Amino acid sequence: MIAVECIEVTKGFADKTVLDGVSFQLEAGGIYALLGRNGAGKTTLMNCICTKYLPDSGEIRVLEEEVYENEGVLSQICFMSDNIDAFDTKKVRYILHYAGQFYQDWNRDLEEKLLDFFDVDLKAVYGTLAKGQKTMVGIIIGLCSGCEVVLLDEIYSGLDATARQSLYKILLEEQERQPRTFILSTHLIEEMTALFDRVIILDKGRLILNEDMENIYSKSYKCVGRTDMESSLAGKNILHRKQMGTVMEYDIYDVITGEEQKQLEEKGFTVSSLPLQDLFTAFTFEGTKEWGGFDGGA
Repeated sequence: MIAVECIEVTKGFADKTVLDGVSFQLEAGGIYALLGRNGAGKTTLMNCICTKYLPDSGEIRVLEEEVYENEGVLSQICFMSDNIDAFDTKKVRYILHYAGQFYQDWNRDLEEKLLDFFDVDLKAVYGTLAKGQKTMVGIIIGLCSGCEVVLLDEIYSGLDATARQSLYKILLEEQERQPRTFILSTHLIEEMTALFDRVIILDKGRLILNEDMENIYSKSYKCVGRTDMESSLAGKNILHRKQMGTVMEYDIYDVITGEEQKQLEEKGFTVSSLPLQDLFTAFTFEGTKEWGGFDGGA
């Protein structure tokens, strides 16, 4: 089943286009990364999927049905960010009780386990909580909602490293127990890579990558060699070049066969895999300012 489908989705605010003809399909039961630099359109896309925003044009289907004004489908979508203003004056106990009433498949057993594990104070008022505790309330709602489609927008950034690692383990265990569709927007790419089945990258509102991790692993390379050796990479998709004296680093997204790698290494190249974090940087680098140091001054 197709869990989420976007067809030429466009959304703008005032005179700025935030989403520009975005199209993709996501199979049900996967964990998907939604990546992009700040302002790329990630949060706007999630808000369109859950109908908080209406696209200016295009179509969004969830669980193979039109999402807008479809109560049955909307009841199967949970969207959580790291801070929800509507909760500010409410106690955590009330928020979770209300969520349990709202989501028909709410998992009370999991709620209790997560509250105990992360030591969440039910008596606290949400607006007085530290960012990490607010984050945890949103995560509990996302995981316990039982929804078929769960959208988590940078919700892990308020957690410390130990809590994040615990969250990733819990998410994978829950996915094995009850497979659902998770779309995770994040800047914590390196530490979350192992979670992802597929990666979507937005840049300036446009979709520039939609690939499963198996394909990404098979086509992501860093080749390092002298600056006069680039002709040996002719025909390969070089995303980014970085020069360091007489040495050039080439970030490549293309197939390099075992024989091709051997030939490149014989010519003096060092060939290694390109981590997802570096691949993302390479894909979104165009037009980015590079720090050139100080020209002088006092």
